[in-house]
Amino acid sequence: MANEGKLIFKTFIAETFDTLQKIKPTDYKWFAKAVEDFKKKEQGTHILKCPGVNSIIKTGWIQKNYQDLKIITNGDGRTFKCIMTYDQINHKYGKLMSNYISDHPPEMFDKFRPMNTNTLKTFIKFQTPWIAYIPDGYKLLQIPVSYSDENIFTAATGFLKGACHLNVPVYWHQLKGEHILKKGTPICQYLLIKDNDIETEISCANDNDYNIFLK
Repeated sequence: MANEGKLIFKTFIAETFDTLQKIKPTDYKWFAKAVEDFKKKEQGTHILKCPGVNSIIKTGWIQKNYQDLKIITNGDGRTFKCIMTYDQINHKYGKLMSNYISDHPPEMFDKFRPMNTNTLKTFIKFQTPWIAYIPDGYKLLQIPVSYSDENIFTAATGFLKGACHLNVPVYWHQLKGEHILKKGTPICQYLLIKDNDIETEISCANDNDYNIFLK
């Protein structure tokens, strides 16, 4: 499907409509605390003064978990169990969406690039009800949620193009235990990137560069 000039997101489950949206600072639990702290301390360094942080938490779109989940790992480093209230495979579009929680086995990635010691060798995969039509000349970059409140998982990175299903593999950083992932928890972040290359120059800085950055 040719698509020029518009990025389109659609969900097969109407009740999940609010789980993919433009990212905003209030999506972060820590942001309100930072604002209150900044009011008391306007001098000196502060996270709210960092242009990199302020820009990335306002850029792109955020994909959220649409139901409460319990993820259980038994310590073998490979397997997990997921308990959830609703499985979308029973939906009328379930044949396309499949199970909400699936996996990529260790043979897919860990055998080539071993996981960290505190990370499950199996990817836990969110097979969301969302699809995207990405405009010609662009690609959608999937990244972990920048400065996330959640430390127990990290979304895998990758580019998406054309018409695609928004499935999100995550690294799970708990080898043994139970964790409840609440409805509304951000899973990943999407950034729209222009596809064309630009000319690149790599060189040594000079006095002119020094004076520009000294100002």
